[in-house]
Amino acid sequence: MWIFVGRAFFAGSALLINILLSRVLDTAAFGAYLMAFNIAFFGGVFGTLGLNQSIIRFMAEHRENGTWRRAKNTALLSLKLASIGAAGTGLLYIFLQLTLLKGVLGSELMASAALWTGLWIMLTVLQNLIAETFRGHGDVKQATLFSGVLSNFCMLVGLGLMMWLGRSSWSLQEALLLVTVCMGASCFIAGWRLLKLLQVRNWQQTNEAAMSNEPRARQLLAVSLPMMASNVALFMLTSSDIWILGVFYSESEVAIYGAAVRLMAVLNFFVVLMNTLMTSIISKYFGSAQFPKIQNYGRIIVGISTLPAIVIGAVFIVMGEQVLNLAFGTTYGSGQTILAVLSVGQLINLFAGPSGLLLTLTGNERTMLKITLITSVVTVIAAVTVVYLWGPFALAIVMVCGLFAQNGWMWVEVRRKLGISVHFNPVDLVRQLIRLAGRNKNLEQQVRIKGASYK
Repeated sequence: MWIFVGRAFFAGSALLINILLSRVLDTAAFGAYLMAFNIAFFGGVFGTLGLNQSIIRFMAEHRENGTWRRAKNTALLSLKLASIGAAGTGLLYIFLQLTLLKGVLGSELMASAALWTGLWIMLTVLQNLIAETFRGHGDVKQATLFSGVLSNFCMLVGLGLMMWLGRSSWSLQEALLLVTVCMGASCFIAGWRLLKLLQVRNWQQTNEAAMSNEPRARQLLAVSLPMMASNVALFMLTSSDIWILGVFYSESEVAIYGAAVRLMAVLNFFVVLMNTLMTSIISKYFGSAQFPKIQNYGRIIVGISTLPAIVIGAVFIVMGEQVLNLAFGTTYGSGQTILAVLSVGQLINLFAGPSGLLLTLTGNERTMLKITLITSVVTVIAAVTVVYLWGPFALAIVMVCGLFAQNGWMWVEVRRKLGISVHFNPVDLVRQLIRLAGRNKNLEQQVRIKGASYK
């Protein structure tokens, strides 16, 4: 329930923040803001070095084995490495934006906001790692709170307060300043809570034999860097369209395209929810090789996640212009065809199920990396070609085709390597729910019989 509520609030608040910013920023500034957001998101993926995923695995293993001191040292070492990654990535972006990229991405607007965007990258890295460290420790509440919920809440409060005071027109720098202040506050509180957790008495070493085997940076990076490479390739496959559009078109065109992309947060919520629920299912049954249970529970989760998304996606496809006009203003209604195409892409992502997650969490991360690298390279090359010749609508079609190719290839590999297929199947969903209900009914009857016998 914490995960569901947290994800729902994060998705809804992120969309609301973008809607409010589209009202106080002019079209060019809003387009530049969306590019800065995309850059910060990519910087967060690259700067964490994959440690935000590997830390969950390491912390869970140490917690299971009772090696608390090693878990503490692993968390601290990961935090140090991520801090280096954050500083290096943020400073590198600032340097590149003020020199080589000044005439490529967003021109003067992006250059004027380079410092704030660099800080945004650094804070994103720290926020991602700290939240996932809590998750690895089993503290779902704090992991949910510090994975964007608290910073988005502060952002909404700040936006609402400024608009209530009569500030109806903002500059790009003011918007990015508010972002960095809110994320900085969230990271400060999260870091303080994490250090407090690592200092409690029960982190003493309970397995003395493990004391001589302290974690090393090379060991952590050997696991995390392939994950980072896969995440970077996945970003290029799913989110590089804003960058590509920004190279060839003005910030105003980027804003219209980006408004449709931001509405995808509603559908992406169901993808995130599906993957979050499937993570626990895979972790529970993979160790004992209970693949049929992963498939059965997986199809139920995919079905429940996909059904409401189909309804929302249909609204976006049929009434795209009205939705964009209502959310962002009449300037953005022209992005209706782009919204329809991107909605189809997100529905394909849901129909295919959590194939990428299954490969990553079952020791097939190299297969996942190969698939994502090949499809992302082909997609980016095709996207650069078509956007120059035919514009944003063609770009959206290419991105969806790339997503379709990746999901289809991953589904085939899951079927080949694990012998299961976890995808959307409405008939199988009904069958699994009926079977699960019957099993629960039999369990209740057994409990009643045992209770009566005991009495």
